[in-house]
Formats: sequence, C-alpha cells, structure tokens
Amino acid sequence: MHPNHDAFFKFCEVTRSLAKLSEAEQARLLKFELFHALERASHIQNRSRALDIELSRFKKQTGIRSQAQHAHCTELCQRLKGATRELANTRADSQRQLQAMRLEILSMENQCQALDELCRALVLTIEQAACPELAVSAPTEPAGEPRVSA
Repeated sequence: MHPNHDAFFKFCEVTRSLAKLSEAEQARLLKFELFHALERASHIQNRSRALDIELSRFKKQTGIRSQAQHAHCTELCQRLKGATRELANTRADSQRQLQAMRLEILSMENQCQALDELCRALVLTIEQAACPELAVSAPTEPAGEPRVSA
C-alpha cells in the first residue's frame, strides 16, 4: 500500500477512537500519534538522504565506467583501423610479389625454351660434325625435332 494511503487510514482510525475519549486523553493520544508520525517522517527523510548519496555514488561510478569503456572502445577502433590498413597493405604487397614471381616464371620459361633450342642445335651440329653423311640423309622427327643418335 502507498505510504500516503497508510498514513491516511491510520489518521482515520485514530480520529474514530478519539470520540470515546476525554479531551485530555484525546490530546495525549494525538500527541503520541504526532510523535510517531514525526519519527516516521524523520526516518523517511534519513532514508531519502542515504538513497540520494548512494544514487550520487552510483552515478559517479557509472560515469567513470562509461568513460573507461568509451576510451577502451576508442582504442579498439584505432587498433582495428590500423589492422585494416596493415591488412590492405599486406594484400597489395603480396599481389605485387605474386605478379613479379609470375613474370619471373615466364622469363625463366622463355630462357629454358631458348636454351633447349640452343642445346638441340648444338646436338645437331655435333652429330653433323661426327657423321656428315648421316646428317644429310637423316629424316627429322614428326614434331620437327632432329633424331639424336646414341
């Protein structure tokens, strides 16, 4: 029940009982009830002050925690931005390295083909120098490669 309603019902109960009492007893009873009402009011005021102090303390703690969390979130955002930039740079670097490696592979493949052709030409020249009569009449392989004698 709401405290104001409780006080009102208490007041009604006391005033009903007053009709049966003498004036002196009524005054004494009213003083006694007034004393209890003042005690209750004092207790409520003390409790209200204590709750206000506790509320202020909680607000202060909440403010401090909120600032700490905000600072932590800001730090995490900065770290995330830095990591995102680093990731983008790393990806770009890896793409450049991959492209360079692909170009190097193509260059090596071309060099290998050129070296292979040079080796075939040298083998053919050696064979022709070793057996000049075979070189003139020697048919070539279907792929256009000369036959190598062992």
